[in-house]
Amino acid sequence: MEKLGIEHVGDEKRHGSPFNTFTLWFGANLTVADFALGSLFFGLPFSSIIIAIIVGNVLGGLLLGLNAAMGPTFGYPQMMISKAVMGRAGNVPFALANWISTVGWFTVNIILGGYALQLAFGLPFYLAAAVMVVVDVTLATYGHDIIHTFEKVMSVVLGLMFGAMTVLAYLKMGSNFSAYQASSSFNLYFWALVVAVVFSYLMSWSPYASDYSRYLPRTSSKWKVVAFTMAGGAIASAWAELAGFFVYVGANNTHLNMISALASVSGNYQVFTLMAIVLGAVAADALNLYTNSLSALVLYRKAGRIQTVFLAGVVGFVLALAGSSNFGTFYQNFLLTLDYWITPWIGVMVGAFFVKRLTSGVESAPPFLKTGLGAYLVGLVVSVPFMNLTSYGVNYVGPIANLIGGADVSYFVAAIAAFVSYALIARREKT
Repeated sequence: MEKLGIEHVGDEKRHGSPFNTFTLWFGANLTVADFALGSLFFGLPFSSIIIAIIVGNVLGGLLLGLNAAMGPTFGYPQMMISKAVMGRAGNVPFALANWISTVGWFTVNIILGGYALQLAFGLPFYLAAAVMVVVDVTLATYGHDIIHTFEKVMSVVLGLMFGAMTVLAYLKMGSNFSAYQASSSFNLYFWALVVAVVFSYLMSWSPYASDYSRYLPRTSSKWKVVAFTMAGGAIASAWAELAGFFVYVGANNTHLNMISALASVSGNYQVFTLMAIVLGAVAADALNLYTNSLSALVLYRKAGRIQTVFLAGVVGFVLALAGSSNFGTFYQNFLLTLDYWITPWIGVMVGAFFVKRLTSGVESAPPFLKTGLGAYLVGLVVSVPFMNLTSYGVNYVGPIANLIGGADVSYFVAAIAAFVSYALIARREKT
Protein backbone atom coordinates (compact mmCIF):
# COMPACT_ATOMS: atom_id res chain seq x y z
CA MET A 1 0.00 0.00 0.00
CA GLU A 2 1.27 3.46 -0.88
CA LYS A 3 2.61 5.37 2.13
CA LEU A 4 2.75 8.85 0.61
CA GLY A 5 -0.13 11.23 0.08
CA ILE A 6 0.71 14.62 -1.40
CA GLU A 7 4.23 14.69 0.04
CA HIS A 8 7.33 15.06 -2.13
CA VAL A 9 8.64 11.82 -3.65
CA GLY A 10 12.32 11.53 -2.75
CA ASP A 11 14.90 10.24 -5.23
CA GLU A 12 15.23 6.96 -3.30
CA LYS A 13 11.56 6.20 -3.99
CA ARG A 14 11.68 6.99 -7.73
CA HIS A 15 11.19 4.12 -10.20
CA GLY A 16 9.76 3.23 -13.60
CA SER A 17 10.26 4.58 -17.12
CA PRO A 18 8.40 7.08 -19.32
CA PHE A 19 6.74 4.18 -21.18
CA ASN A 20 4.73 3.49 -18.02
CA THR A 21 2.75 6.62 -18.83
CA PHE A 22 1.71 5.11 -22.17
CA THR A 23 0.18 1.95 -20.67
CA LEU A 24 -1.48 3.93 -17.88
CA TRP A 25 -3.22 6.42 -20.16
CA PHE A 26 -3.97 3.79 -22.81
CA GLY A 27 -5.68 1.52 -20.28
CA ALA A 28 -7.53 4.39 -18.62
CA ASN A 29 -8.95 5.71 -21.92
CA LEU A 30 -10.26 2.52 -23.50
CA THR A 31 -13.25 3.26 -21.42
CA VAL A 32 -16.97 3.71 -21.23
CA ALA A 33 -17.07 7.53 -21.23
CA ASP A 34 -15.07 7.72 -24.48
CA PHE A 35 -17.26 5.00 -25.94
CA ALA A 36 -20.40 6.93 -24.99
CA LEU A 37 -19.22 9.93 -27.03
CA GLY A 38 -19.90 7.90 -30.20
CA SER A 39 -23.62 8.65 -30.00
CA LEU A 40 -22.95 12.41 -29.90
CA PHE A 41 -21.42 12.28 -33.41
CA PHE A 42 -24.65 11.06 -34.99
CA GLY A 43 -25.71 13.27 -37.90
CA LEU A 44 -22.29 14.38 -39.18
CA PRO A 45 -20.67 12.88 -42.32
CA PHE A 46 -18.17 10.15 -41.41
CA SER A 47 -15.20 12.06 -42.88
CA SER A 48 -15.89 15.10 -40.67
CA ILE A 49 -16.28 12.81 -37.64
CA ILE A 50 -12.82 11.35 -38.27
CA ILE A 51 -11.31 14.84 -38.52
CA ALA A 52 -13.06 15.93 -35.31
CA ILE A 53 -11.81 12.84 -33.47
CA ILE A 54 -8.22 13.41 -34.62
CA VAL A 55 -8.20 17.16 -33.90
CA GLY A 56 -9.84 16.84 -30.49
CA ASN A 57 -7.68 13.95 -29.29
CA VAL A 58 -4.35 15.26 -30.58
CA LEU A 59 -4.87 18.65 -28.93
CA GLY A 60 -6.29 17.15 -25.74
CA GLY A 61 -3.50 14.55 -25.58
CA LEU A 62 -0.83 17.21 -26.06
CA LEU A 63 -2.08 19.23 -23.09
CA LEU A 64 -2.24 16.08 -20.99
CA GLY A 65 1.34 15.18 -21.94
CA LEU A 66 2.71 18.65 -21.21
CA ASN A 67 1.30 18.48 -17.68
CA ALA A 68 2.54 14.93 -17.12
CA ALA A 69 6.07 16.13 -17.92
CA MET A 70 6.06 18.17 -14.71
CA GLY A 71 5.85 15.10 -12.46
CA PRO A 72 9.46 13.84 -12.56
CA THR A 73 10.88 17.35 -12.06
CA PHE A 74 8.70 18.38 -9.12
CA GLY A 75 7.97 14.99 -7.52
CA TYR A 76 4.54 16.28 -6.43
CA PRO A 77 0.93 15.65 -7.53
CA GLN A 78 -0.48 18.07 -10.11
CA MET A 79 -2.59 20.13 -7.72
CA MET A 80 0.43 20.58 -5.42
CA ILE A 81 2.51 21.83 -8.36
CA SER A 82 -0.30 24.29 -9.04
CA LYS A 83 0.43 25.90 -5.63
CA ALA A 84 3.86 26.96 -6.92
CA VAL A 85 2.14 28.82 -9.77
CA MET A 86 -1.04 30.18 -8.14
CA GLY A 87 -0.05 30.45 -4.46
CA ARG A 88 -1.34 28.56 -1.41
CA ALA A 89 -4.66 30.38 -1.13
CA GLY A 90 -4.87 31.19 -4.83
CA ASN A 91 -4.74 27.47 -5.62
CA VAL A 92 -7.72 26.55 -3.42
CA PRO A 93 -10.41 27.23 -6.09
CA PHE A 94 -8.54 25.02 -8.57
CA ALA A 95 -8.09 22.15 -6.09
CA LEU A 96 -11.80 22.42 -5.19
CA ALA A 97 -12.82 22.46 -8.86
CA ASN A 98 -10.68 19.38 -9.47
CA TRP A 99 -12.26 17.60 -6.51
CA ILE A 100 -15.70 18.31 -7.97
CA SER A 101 -14.57 17.27 -11.47
CA THR A 102 -13.12 13.97 -10.29
CA VAL A 103 -16.27 13.12 -8.34
CA GLY A 104 -18.28 13.99 -11.46
CA TRP A 105 -16.20 11.72 -13.70
CA PHE A 106 -16.36 8.98 -11.08
CA THR A 107 -20.16 9.30 -11.14
CA VAL A 108 -20.33 9.28 -14.95
CA ASN A 109 -18.41 6.02 -15.16
CA ILE A 110 -20.35 4.38 -12.34
CA ILE A 111 -23.61 5.17 -14.16
CA LEU A 112 -22.46 3.81 -17.52
CA GLY A 113 -20.59 0.83 -16.08
CA GLY A 114 -23.50 0.09 -13.76
CA TYR A 115 -25.89 -0.02 -16.70
CA ALA A 116 -23.58 -2.46 -18.49
CA LEU A 117 -23.26 -4.72 -15.44
CA GLN A 118 -27.02 -4.58 -14.97
CA LEU A 119 -27.65 -5.68 -18.55
CA ALA A 120 -24.97 -8.38 -18.51
CA PHE A 121 -26.09 -10.16 -15.35
CA GLY A 122 -29.54 -8.80 -14.50
CA LEU A 123 -28.41 -7.08 -11.31
CA PRO A 124 -30.38 -4.17 -9.84
CA PHE A 125 -28.65 -0.91 -10.70
CA TYR A 126 -27.82 -0.02 -7.11
CA LEU A 127 -26.06 -3.37 -6.63
CA ALA A 128 -24.14 -3.08 -9.92
CA ALA A 129 -23.02 0.43 -8.99
CA ALA A 130 -22.02 -0.73 -5.49
CA VAL A 131 -19.82 -3.52 -6.90
CA MET A 132 -17.94 -1.03 -9.09
CA VAL A 133 -17.50 1.44 -6.24
CA VAL A 134 -16.02 -1.26 -3.98
CA VAL A 135 -13.50 -2.35 -6.64
CA ASP A 136 -12.38 1.22 -7.36
CA VAL A 137 -12.14 2.15 -3.68
CA THR A 138 -9.86 -0.86 -3.19
CA LEU A 139 -7.59 0.10 -6.09
CA ALA A 140 -7.39 3.76 -5.02
CA THR A 141 -6.68 2.76 -1.43
CA TYR A 142 -3.63 0.69 -2.43
CA GLY A 143 -2.51 3.61 -4.54
CA HIS A 144 -0.01 4.58 -7.21
CA ASP A 145 1.89 1.37 -8.01
CA ILE A 146 -1.15 -0.91 -7.91
CA ILE A 147 -3.03 1.46 -10.22
CA HIS A 148 -0.10 1.49 -12.69
CA THR A 149 0.03 -2.34 -12.64
CA PHE A 150 -3.74 -2.60 -13.08
CA GLU A 151 -3.74 -0.18 -16.03
CA LYS A 152 -0.86 -2.07 -17.65
CA VAL A 153 -2.93 -5.27 -17.52
CA MET A 154 -6.03 -3.41 -18.71
CA SER A 155 -4.14 -1.95 -21.68
CA VAL A 156 -3.82 -5.50 -22.99
CA VAL A 157 -7.15 -6.93 -21.82
CA LEU A 158 -9.21 -3.93 -22.94
CA GLY A 159 -7.21 -3.66 -26.16
CA LEU A 160 -8.30 -7.20 -27.09
CA MET A 161 -11.88 -6.67 -25.94
CA PHE A 162 -12.33 -3.34 -27.71
CA GLY A 163 -10.74 -4.85 -30.82
CA ALA A 164 -13.37 -7.60 -30.87
CA MET A 165 -16.12 -5.08 -30.13
CA THR A 166 -15.02 -2.83 -33.00
CA VAL A 167 -15.05 -5.73 -35.48
CA LEU A 168 -18.50 -6.86 -34.32
CA ALA A 169 -19.91 -3.35 -34.63
CA TYR A 170 -18.30 -2.76 -38.03
CA LEU A 171 -19.76 -5.99 -39.43
CA LYS A 172 -23.15 -5.16 -37.96
CA MET A 173 -23.31 -1.74 -39.63
CA GLY A 174 -23.72 -3.17 -43.14
CA SER A 175 -26.17 -1.18 -45.20
CA ASN A 176 -26.95 1.03 -42.20
CA PHE A 177 -23.73 2.91 -42.84
CA SER A 178 -24.65 3.77 -46.45
CA ALA A 179 -28.05 4.98 -45.31
CA TYR A 180 -26.45 7.03 -42.57
CA GLN A 181 -24.01 8.68 -44.97
CA ALA A 182 -26.82 9.56 -47.35
CA SER A 183 -28.84 11.25 -44.57
CA SER A 184 -25.93 13.04 -42.84
CA SER A 185 -24.91 16.66 -43.43
CA PHE A 186 -22.16 18.98 -42.26
CA ASN A 187 -22.97 21.75 -39.79
CA LEU A 188 -20.15 23.93 -38.44
CA TYR A 189 -21.76 24.54 -35.05
CA PHE A 190 -22.43 20.82 -34.54
CA TRP A 191 -18.95 19.87 -35.75
CA ALA A 192 -17.37 22.38 -33.34
CA LEU A 193 -19.49 20.91 -30.55
CA VAL A 194 -18.16 17.42 -31.39
CA VAL A 195 -14.57 18.70 -31.35
CA ALA A 196 -15.34 20.34 -28.00
CA VAL A 197 -16.58 17.19 -26.31
CA VAL A 198 -13.76 15.04 -27.76
CA PHE A 199 -11.18 17.59 -26.66
CA SER A 200 -12.94 17.99 -23.31
CA TYR A 201 -12.66 14.36 -22.40
CA LEU A 202 -8.92 13.88 -22.93
CA MET A 203 -7.93 17.41 -21.90
CA SER A 204 -9.84 17.09 -18.64
CA TRP A 205 -7.32 14.49 -17.40
CA SER A 206 -4.65 17.25 -17.29
CA PRO A 207 -5.15 18.20 -13.60
CA TYR A 208 -4.42 14.50 -12.85
CA ALA A 209 -1.34 14.16 -15.05
CA SER A 210 1.61 14.47 -12.66
CA ASP A 211 -0.13 12.28 -10.08
CA TYR A 212 0.97 9.31 -12.20
CA SER A 213 4.41 10.53 -13.32
CA ARG A 214 5.80 11.96 -10.07
CA TYR A 215 7.46 8.67 -9.09
CA LEU A 216 9.53 8.58 -12.30
CA PRO A 217 13.26 9.29 -11.84
CA ARG A 218 14.14 12.98 -11.88
CA THR A 219 16.37 12.36 -14.93
CA SER A 220 13.50 11.01 -17.05
CA SER A 221 13.17 12.75 -20.43
CA LYS A 222 10.25 15.14 -20.18
CA TRP A 223 9.68 14.92 -23.93
CA LYS A 224 9.39 11.13 -23.74
CA VAL A 225 6.84 11.59 -20.98
CA VAL A 226 4.94 14.06 -23.19
CA ALA A 227 5.05 11.72 -26.21
CA PHE A 228 4.08 8.50 -24.39
CA THR A 229 1.30 10.17 -22.40
CA MET A 230 -0.12 11.89 -25.48
CA ALA A 231 0.04 8.71 -27.59
CA GLY A 232 -1.53 6.47 -24.95
CA GLY A 233 -4.42 8.81 -24.27
CA ALA A 234 -5.10 9.94 -27.84
CA ILE A 235 -4.94 6.48 -29.48
CA ALA A 236 -7.18 4.86 -26.88
CA SER A 237 -9.71 7.71 -26.82
CA ALA A 238 -9.97 7.89 -30.61
CA TRP A 239 -10.40 4.12 -30.84
CA ALA A 240 -13.12 3.96 -28.15
CA GLU A 241 -15.02 6.90 -29.68
CA LEU A 242 -14.94 5.34 -33.15
CA ALA A 243 -16.12 2.00 -31.74
CA GLY A 244 -18.98 3.81 -30.04
CA PHE A 245 -20.00 5.46 -33.29
CA PHE A 246 -19.94 2.11 -35.14
CA VAL A 247 -22.13 0.58 -32.43
CA TYR A 248 -24.67 3.40 -32.60
CA VAL A 249 -24.94 3.20 -36.39
CA GLY A 250 -25.10 -0.61 -36.24
CA ALA A 251 -27.94 -0.53 -33.71
CA ASN A 252 -29.90 1.80 -36.04
CA ASN A 253 -32.12 3.02 -33.21
CA THR A 254 -31.61 6.55 -31.92
CA HIS A 255 -33.92 5.87 -28.97
CA LEU A 256 -31.39 3.48 -27.39
CA ASN A 257 -28.71 4.64 -24.99
CA MET A 258 -25.16 3.54 -25.79
CA ILE A 259 -25.15 0.54 -23.46
CA SER A 260 -28.44 -0.79 -24.84
CA ALA A 261 -27.18 -0.18 -28.38
CA LEU A 262 -24.07 -2.23 -27.63
CA ALA A 263 -26.14 -5.10 -26.27
CA SER A 264 -28.33 -4.97 -29.39
CA VAL A 265 -25.36 -5.05 -31.77
CA SER A 266 -23.46 -7.75 -29.88
CA GLY A 267 -26.13 -10.45 -30.00
CA ASN A 268 -24.82 -13.67 -28.41
CA TYR A 269 -21.59 -11.89 -27.44
CA GLN A 270 -23.25 -9.19 -25.38
CA VAL A 271 -21.93 -10.39 -22.01
CA PHE A 272 -18.38 -10.18 -23.42
CA THR A 273 -18.79 -6.68 -24.86
CA LEU A 274 -20.69 -5.37 -21.84
CA MET A 275 -17.87 -6.59 -19.58
CA ALA A 276 -15.47 -4.53 -21.71
CA ILE A 277 -17.54 -1.50 -20.76
CA VAL A 278 -17.53 -2.48 -17.08
CA LEU A 279 -13.75 -3.01 -16.99
CA GLY A 280 -13.19 0.23 -18.89
CA ALA A 281 -15.27 2.11 -16.32
CA VAL A 282 -13.28 0.56 -13.47
CA ALA A 283 -9.98 1.45 -15.21
CA ALA A 284 -10.96 5.11 -15.57
CA ASP A 285 -12.46 5.42 -12.10
CA ALA A 286 -9.36 4.06 -10.39
CA LEU A 287 -7.65 7.27 -11.55
CA ASN A 288 -10.65 9.47 -10.79
CA LEU A 289 -10.87 8.24 -7.21
CA TYR A 290 -7.13 8.33 -6.50
CA THR A 291 -6.70 11.86 -7.89
CA ASN A 292 -9.82 12.96 -6.00
CA SER A 293 -8.19 11.87 -2.75
CA LEU A 294 -5.05 13.88 -3.55
CA SER A 295 -7.10 17.00 -4.37
CA ALA A 296 -8.92 16.60 -1.05
CA LEU A 297 -5.58 16.46 0.77
CA VAL A 298 -4.47 19.67 -0.97
CA LEU A 299 -7.60 21.33 0.45
CA TYR A 300 -7.25 19.78 3.94
CA ARG A 301 -3.83 18.30 4.58
CA LYS A 302 -4.70 16.83 7.99
CA ALA A 303 -7.08 14.31 6.44
CA GLY A 304 -5.88 10.79 5.68
CA ARG A 305 -5.62 9.61 2.07
CA ILE A 306 -7.70 6.49 2.75
CA GLN A 307 -10.40 8.57 4.44
CA THR A 308 -10.65 10.85 1.42
CA VAL A 309 -10.90 7.82 -0.91
CA PHE A 310 -13.83 6.44 1.06
CA LEU A 311 -15.54 9.84 1.20
CA ALA A 312 -15.42 10.23 -2.59
CA GLY A 313 -16.61 6.65 -3.06
CA VAL A 314 -19.72 7.32 -0.99
CA VAL A 315 -20.43 10.70 -2.64
CA GLY A 316 -20.03 9.23 -6.15
CA PHE A 317 -22.29 6.29 -5.35
CA VAL A 318 -25.08 8.56 -4.09
CA LEU A 319 -24.75 10.86 -7.12
CA ALA A 320 -24.85 7.86 -9.47
CA LEU A 321 -28.13 6.67 -7.96
CA ALA A 322 -29.57 10.19 -8.21
CA GLY A 323 -28.33 11.04 -11.72
CA SER A 324 -28.84 7.80 -13.61
CA SER A 325 -32.31 8.71 -14.91
CA ASN A 326 -31.21 11.82 -16.87
CA PHE A 327 -27.76 10.82 -17.99
CA GLY A 328 -27.57 12.08 -21.60
CA THR A 329 -28.01 15.78 -20.85
CA PHE A 330 -25.99 15.54 -17.67
CA TYR A 331 -23.01 13.98 -19.44
CA GLN A 332 -22.77 16.41 -22.37
CA ASN A 333 -23.19 19.53 -20.22
CA PHE A 334 -20.73 18.23 -17.67
CA LEU A 335 -18.05 17.69 -20.32
CA LEU A 336 -18.44 21.14 -21.81
CA THR A 337 -18.53 22.87 -18.44
CA LEU A 338 -15.11 21.42 -17.62
CA ASP A 339 -13.51 23.38 -20.47
CA TYR A 340 -14.12 26.75 -18.93
CA TRP A 341 -11.99 26.35 -15.81
CA ILE A 342 -9.39 23.82 -16.94
CA THR A 343 -8.04 25.24 -20.21
CA PRO A 344 -6.83 28.64 -18.91
CA TRP A 345 -5.32 26.84 -15.91
CA ILE A 346 -3.43 24.55 -18.32
CA GLY A 347 -2.17 27.56 -20.27
CA VAL A 348 -0.73 29.09 -17.11
CA MET A 349 0.82 25.81 -15.91
CA VAL A 350 2.49 25.13 -19.26
CA GLY A 351 3.80 28.70 -19.38
CA ALA A 352 5.25 28.40 -15.87
CA PHE A 353 7.04 25.11 -16.55
CA PHE A 354 8.18 25.44 -20.16
CA VAL A 355 8.74 29.22 -20.44
CA LYS A 356 9.62 30.41 -16.94
CA ARG A 357 11.33 27.04 -16.21
CA LEU A 358 9.74 26.85 -12.78
CA THR A 359 11.00 23.74 -10.96
CA SER A 360 10.41 24.50 -7.26
CA GLY A 361 8.41 26.59 -4.82
CA VAL A 362 5.62 24.15 -3.91
CA GLU A 363 6.09 24.18 -0.13
CA SER A 364 7.36 27.78 0.05
CA ALA A 365 4.60 29.36 -2.07
CA PRO A 366 3.11 32.63 -0.73
CA PRO A 367 -0.68 32.95 -0.31
CA PHE A 368 -1.17 34.46 -3.78
CA LEU A 369 1.01 34.57 -6.90
CA LYS A 370 -0.16 37.46 -9.06
CA THR A 371 1.51 36.31 -12.27
CA GLY A 372 -0.32 32.98 -12.37
CA LEU A 373 -3.67 34.28 -11.16
CA GLY A 374 -3.51 37.35 -13.41
CA ALA A 375 -2.72 35.31 -16.52
CA TYR A 376 -5.54 32.92 -15.64
CA LEU A 377 -8.06 35.77 -15.42
CA VAL A 378 -6.80 37.21 -18.72
CA GLY A 379 -7.39 33.84 -20.37
CA LEU A 380 -10.96 33.70 -19.07
CA VAL A 381 -11.86 37.28 -19.99
CA VAL A 382 -10.39 37.11 -23.50
CA SER A 383 -12.35 33.92 -24.20
CA VAL A 384 -15.80 35.37 -23.33
CA PRO A 385 -16.54 36.77 -26.85
CA PHE A 386 -15.86 33.28 -28.21
CA MET A 387 -18.41 31.56 -25.92
CA ASN A 388 -21.80 30.14 -26.81
CA LEU A 389 -23.71 29.35 -23.62
CA THR A 390 -27.08 28.47 -25.15
CA SER A 391 -26.54 24.75 -24.53
CA TYR A 392 -26.70 25.56 -20.79
CA GLY A 393 -29.95 27.47 -21.12
CA VAL A 394 -28.16 30.85 -20.94
CA ASN A 395 -29.09 33.26 -23.71
CA TYR A 396 -25.57 34.37 -24.60
CA VAL A 397 -23.67 33.97 -27.86
CA GLY A 398 -20.43 35.93 -27.98
CA PRO A 399 -19.93 38.26 -30.96
CA ILE A 400 -17.09 36.20 -32.40
CA ALA A 401 -18.91 32.91 -31.79
CA ASN A 402 -21.86 34.42 -33.66
CA LEU A 403 -19.64 35.27 -36.65
CA ILE A 404 -18.51 31.63 -36.97
CA GLY A 405 -21.96 30.06 -36.95
CA GLY A 406 -22.34 29.75 -33.18
CA ALA A 407 -19.26 27.55 -32.76
CA ASP A 408 -17.74 27.83 -29.27
CA VAL A 409 -13.93 27.83 -29.50
CA SER A 410 -13.42 29.69 -26.23
CA TYR A 411 -11.61 26.74 -24.62
CA PHE A 412 -8.74 26.98 -27.15
CA VAL A 413 -8.67 30.77 -26.92
CA ALA A 414 -8.57 30.64 -23.12
CA ALA A 415 -5.59 28.24 -23.07
CA ILE A 416 -3.60 30.24 -25.63
CA ALA A 417 -4.40 33.64 -24.07
CA ALA A 418 -3.46 32.43 -20.58
CA PHE A 419 -0.22 30.89 -21.85
CA VAL A 420 0.81 34.01 -23.78
CA SER A 421 -0.14 36.28 -20.88
CA TYR A 422 1.90 34.27 -18.41
CA ALA A 423 4.90 34.16 -20.75
CA LEU A 424 4.79 37.93 -21.34
CA ILE A 425 4.34 38.79 -17.64
CA ALA A 426 7.10 36.38 -16.59
CA ARG A 427 9.46 37.82 -19.20
CA ARG A 428 8.72 41.37 -18.04
CA GLU A 429 9.35 40.41 -14.42
CA LYS A 430 12.66 38.79 -15.36
CA THR A 431 13.71 41.91 -17.28
